[in-house]
Amino acid sequence: MKLVVVIALAGILLILVRRNVLQVDLSFPLFVALIVLGFASMSEQFIDWVAARLDILDAPRAIILIAIAILLGIVAFLTSAISRLRHRQLMLVRFLAQAVLDAQERANSDASNSVS
Repeated sequence: MKLVVVIALAGILLILVRRNVLQVDLSFPLFVALIVLGFASMSEQFIDWVAARLDILDAPRAIILIAIAILLGIVAFLTSAISRLRHRQLMLVRFLAQAVLDAQERANSDASNSVS
């Protein structure tokens, strides 16, 4: 059952990349790390090895902690991306407001020149 879940997640990730919903940039390795961790966590030897390296007594918690760390990395990256998008949106709104103001000023100056 675990294998089916991990393969399904890998398939969904592949579909998202192929449809350009998920861009292959800095966040992609984090998603791939989750998939690799999913496959690796099916091995009891790997779980025990990671738990021994991290000095954790309960072996499955080691995998959960690694998954949480990867997810926190994804959240941090997405937060940064949203902040950049918000900044670009504000710059675009300012640019458009300035363009509308300039157009209104030209229209008012043209109207006053034609009346004189």
